[in-house]
Amino acid sequence: MKRIITYSFLLFILLSGCEDVYRPDIDVVDNVLVADARISADEAVNYIHLYESVAYYDNAGSGPAVTNANVQLIDSNGNEHELPHYADGQYALNLSLNTDLQYKLKIEYQGEVYESSFERVPQKPSIDSIYGFSEVEMRQESGDNDVDNVDEIQGVRLYADINPGNEMPYYRFTARFVVEYTYWVEVSPFPPLSEMMYGWRSAYPQGTFNIAAPPEYSTSEEIRKHPLHFLKNSVTLQEGYSFTGWIIILYQHRITESAYNYYDDLNSQLNSDGKIFDPLYVQARSNIKCISNTDQTILGNFEISASNETRYFLRYVSEDTGFILREIEESYEIPYSGEQLNDIPEFWQFR
Repeated sequence: MKRIITYSFLLFILLSGCEDVYRPDIDVVDNVLVADARISADEAVNYIHLYESVAYYDNAGSGPAVTNANVQLIDSNGNEHELPHYADGQYALNLSLNTDLQYKLKIEYQGEVYESSFERVPQKPSIDSIYGFSEVEMRQESGDNDVDNVDEIQGVRLYADINPGNEMPYYRFTARFVVEYTYWVEVSPFPPLSEMMYGWRSAYPQGTFNIAAPPEYSTSEEIRKHPLHFLKNSVTLQEGYSFTGWIIILYQHRITESAYNYYDDLNSQLNSDGKIFDPLYVQARSNIKCISNTDQTILGNFEISASNETRYFLRYVSEDTGFILREIEESYEIPYSGEQLNDIPEFWQFR
């Protein structure tokens, strides 16, 4: 009898330990205005995208486009430049920015007025050097805490040294990776004849924003050994395909200090998983405010950047030889993906 009671008690404990999925009761709030307001001083035409936020449980990627706002870019001389609505909440700016002036964004929407702070136009950036080191990256499936399921990825991590000179020392990096591959195609069974197919496909880095600035407590503005991107030594392809290397199209954007702080805050949010030693969740420091109603919220940030593009070819050879990393001088247009039979693309890179 005692044994039956003991088993019943254990069963009760086990059943009571079962968990239901917790769905918090979140108050429904009004949608707020979101401004994707990034202007590149190198582009002849820029677009500012306005839309509304979505509810917490809404699966939509973004809310409805805002098509009836009044959007202006105002320079430090008081000149106002109207941005007409182009399509799908995008407002077009057809203006060459003056590096001697500062600019701010003004948005009027649903009776409220939003303004950013004045931002300078950065000078075009440059990189002192790009180099790489053979490294091993540890990757784990999302949500899996089993150390046995951690994969060791062999590859090359790229680094940059930057000397900003007398200009603002804040940067954001974006990139496009182009995988080159080849395989043989039979074009005639008799007589036997095969030709080489040259193929390529693109990918973009995922994760947090890659931003750079001088060390916080350094007296020097120089940035040394800033980590850029990690690329695997080999790529898994179909049987019979040969991986021939990476073309790396690197974009360096010089940004203002306020834009750097905004991306830094967003990175803190993206890196926080709720663990005890994770970064604390912080509100991103936006430079856009509602000046007509301090209680009204707007999401997003106004950014002016100047950009520089450089290209590199990366190819792992062997454990003894290491890897090849060299700059590509030409800037041929490279489609997102494609294949060419027996016709080497003009942008193709060789060992």
